[in-house]
Amino acid sequence: MNHVKTALDLQDATEELKTQGIVTVEGVFSAEEMRTFRGLLDRTIAEANRVDEYKGRPTDKLLGKSKDTVWLLWELYAVCEGGLRFSRHPAIVSVLERTLGEPVRHASIGTMFDKVAGGDAEIGWHQDTFFIVDPPKGREVDLGGYWTQFGHVHVRPDHIDWQEDYFRKTIIVRINVDPQTIENGAMKVLPGSYLEGPLELAGESGGLADYVAAHEHEAVDSIAGEGSVTFYYPTMLHSSAVSEAPPGVHRRAAAHRVRAESLEIPGWEWPVDWPEGAERIRPESGFDLDPLS
Repeated sequence: MNHVKTALDLQDATEELKTQGIVTVEGVFSAEEMRTFRGLLDRTIAEANRVDEYKGRPTDKLLGKSKDTVWLLWELYAVCEGGLRFSRHPAIVSVLERTLGEPVRHASIGTMFDKVAGGDAEIGWHQDTFFIVDPPKGREVDLGGYWTQFGHVHVRPDHIDWQEDYFRKTIIVRINVDPQTIENGAMKVLPGSYLEGPLELAGESGGLADYVAAHEHEAVDSIAGEGSVTFYYPTMLHSSAVSEAPPGVHRRAAAHRVRAESLEIPGWEWPVDWPEGAERIRPESGFDLDPLS
């Protein structure tokens, strides 16, 4: 499976995403735009590293570290000033709306990953099977069994009245700020795994470990160029290895989730305390390139 597209129209991109569960569109952002984005990310990390709390968030929870390097920045678009506009590139919005068939909204505030050379960050095979939500107002919920972060609840399929595959109305958008290569620990995916739905609902047999054991030999390296964008469904099994690149090489990627505007998760509400991201995503102008124009 070759999910990287260097020249395609909107219909090609959305058809590839719908049928393969993943597509990478090259040339969405220019080299200069990615230099700007890298500068914003570096400034945010440097500022957060100097204080115990950054923009209302404890720094030790906002930044994830691998050895002596920062490789993870949570709540990216809420803390990285000037970063949100990159998630609103017209090409990105067009692919999302065409694929989901309606307007879209953020389902996460975003996360920056950086496989820094010399670090030991490695991520095993997993699906991103959770939603970031809040309990309905006036409802008492025992949150002891949930992962909560920055005041929000992460609910998984076994917490939900699972009436349909809600992840088919959710797409992850990954802006490849740096080149993503095998050497620097590019994401790997198991083709077709997104069709299985959340594997944690499969029971004792047929779950994630069994699926990986049967299909790991089919893994594809999701290599991508600087300024490209990778779209994939949250149930796509993916992983990444430690960077083996020379010293000084980074592998930054900015990922966030979007959802169909009409999507609701039974028994939960979408957070509204991030005003910039709570509204319908609308394309912004002023970008150098648009490969789907």
